[in-house]
Amino acid sequence: MSIREENLNVTLAELLTEKGLKALGEVILRKKGGRPEPDVLIELNGVRIIIEGKKLGMWNTLVAQCQERLDNSVCDLCVMVEYVDVKTRKLVPDQSDIKDALLNGQFNIGFLSYIDRVGLDKWIGVAPKPEGYKDVGFDELLTYLMSAYSRVVREDIIGPVIQKMNEVLGEFAVKLSTTVDLERLKEVMELEETEKKNDGE
Repeated sequence: MSIREENLNVTLAELLTEKGLKALGEVILRKKGGRPEPDVLIELNGVRIIIEGKKLGMWNTLVAQCQERLDNSVCDLCVMVEYVDVKTRKLVPDQSDIKDALLNGQFNIGFLSYIDRVGLDKWIGVAPKPEGYKDVGFDELLTYLMSAYSRVVREDIIGPVIQKMNEVLGEFAVKLSTTVDLERLKEVMELEETEKKNDGE
């Protein structure tokens, strides 16, 4: 029997909660204010993490959904989970069987963060490289999730931009200093007259 995606997503949220993460399932969040909400929302020390889960073969849809979540500032980090091999032992599984299937299942996972979506490549020449892993187990999923969270928390996105701006301004100042006619600049800025007055005094 096929397990609904919604059930897998909510159960995944429950399992993550049991592992110490604050997770809310899709059922709680869906159709709030008529707007489609994420499959799983986790808030970890102020960082909003969304988990988008789909069955095998929906990877491109997952990527598009995560990009949209980040572009709309719904989250800081989006985790893509493709359920590769999640099988229950019973024909008609209960929630306990689904939990076991997830704990023993295999997933393709990927991570996108606001850092990947702000277009820093325009500023510092670095193209975004979203992380992705194939055929990982539940414990690995949890480990990668915590690793991605740590990266978002410690990543300094302003520092490199400021450094690049300083480099560009420095280069501009050097080029400008070799081509500027100081006498003409003083005249334009009306500095000459002020200097003469000061000399007269």
